[in-house]
Amino acid sequence: MTALLPLAYGYLRDDLLGDPNASEDKPRTAARSLGRALGTVFHEPAPQSATLPPAFIDLVQECRRAEAHTVLTMHVHLSGMSVCRMVLLEILDIRADFAVQEVEW
Repeated sequence: MTALLPLAYGYLRDDLLGDPNASEDKPRTAARSLGRALGTVFHEPAPQSATLPPAFIDLVQECRRAEAHTVLTMHVHLSGMSVCRMVLLEILDIRADFAVQEVEW
């Protein structure tokens, strides 16, 4: 019987990627190297307002539902939005006790 690995989810901003669909294998490899199984990679379109980004909200809800505690993202993908990076990290920490891993992929 194979043990199930803990889940991790990905979060990427499409405006910072060259081709959003070409990068799905890299987060899977990054998750595996951390001893995690990758669930969905949530893709955020370019930030447009001062509200919480929609894919980010979906990410938080899914991680809470699945009791996943690891979010993988690339450097700067939680930055440069109208909502401060620290606010996003606090939401991840307080709402669902997530650990955010910024990885290269």
